[in-house]
Amino acid sequence: MVPERDNGLLPLRREYTQAWHGFDRNEVRQYLDHLEAQLHRVITDRDAAIAQATSATRELETVRHEVAKLNARIEELKKPPERLEDLDERMQRTVTLAQARADEVTKRAEVAAEKHWASSSEASKKLRERYTRLVAELDKQADALHSEHESALAETRAEVQRLTVEAAQRRELLDNEAERKRRKIEREFDQTISAQRASHEKHIADQQTASKNQAERRIAEATAEAKRRVDEATTEAKRRLDEATTTAAQRTTAAQRKVERLAEIREQARKSLMQADEVLKGSEAMLAALPEESVIPHASKLVGGDSKAEETKPAAKAAKPAEQPASKAAAPAKTAPAKPASSAPAAAAPKNGQSEQNGPKANGQKPSPAKTGS
Repeated sequence: MVPERDNGLLPLRREYTQAWHGFDRNEVRQYLDHLEAQLHRVITDRDAAIAQATSATRELETVRHEVAKLNARIEELKKPPERLEDLDERMQRTVTLAQARADEVTKRAEVAAEKHWASSSEASKKLRERYTRLVAELDKQADALHSEHESALAETRAEVQRLTVEAAQRRELLDNEAERKRRKIEREFDQTISAQRASHEKHIADQQTASKNQAERRIAEATAEAKRRVDEATTEAKRRLDEATTTAAQRTTAAQRKVERLAEIREQARKSLMQADEVLKGSEAMLAALPEESVIPHASKLVGGDSKAEETKPAAKAAKPAEQPASKAAAPAKTAPAKPASSAPAAAAPKNGQSEQNGPKANGQKPSPAKTGS
């Protein structure tokens, strides 16, 4: 079970902000699982060492408690007995039996004394001798018990001293072993973390360098492709504008035969040219904005693989406005019937046609190809 102080380490964070360039999520998760397993093993070893040290401390406290009890018992046994109740149970039984026997003998002696006064002295002497012998035996037994007690106390004291020394040595050994294991685990953990951190930083640096080089290469390719597309679109727009201008001039020359519709045709041509000028200006602004503002966004799309479909859209949009002036200028010319006209209107028609041909220049300059930034 993981202690509460380790809740900040485990489990490791597995959610990251998604980015365009990054690492494989499965590899990152496998690395985190491996690192988490190592942390679990380290924490388990540490907890086992702590539990072992705690068990050794508990055993040491138990031994100390037993030593204290034995010391208290030794001090109690050192005191001389003050009462009959303080004697050993065996000695008390012997004394009690002796007293009972003495009482019995005394009673018999008294009865016998009443009957036989002469033999009472001898009997009392024998009883006295016997009593003296019993007392001597009791003294011997007491001395033997005392010697045995002293020997037991000495053995107990030596055993307690030996257990105390062994417990102290064992505690010191366990403390040294626990400290050594702790330092070894910390040293191995630091070495592992340092090696993994260095490898991870090197891998990140390599990935960043590769991603930067790849992005620069793709941006350069996208810039060149966009410039080429813009040049093609500008050339196509200029060609279509020239074709529309030529067609408008031809249609205007044919429309000179209709003098009464000259003013209407001129007004329509002027409006068409103004619209074409506005469309061309809009297409020029759109084409000029592509290299500076739209190359990098298109480059990011080119990296994704959708650049070809999206880059053809500006060229198509630039080609459509170029076709609109030609179609609008050609519409009035189709409606003009081919009738002969007088010489004066015919002479005036080229001037008007020339003015209409120069209309784009008078109303607005002809759109020049957009300059792309290198």
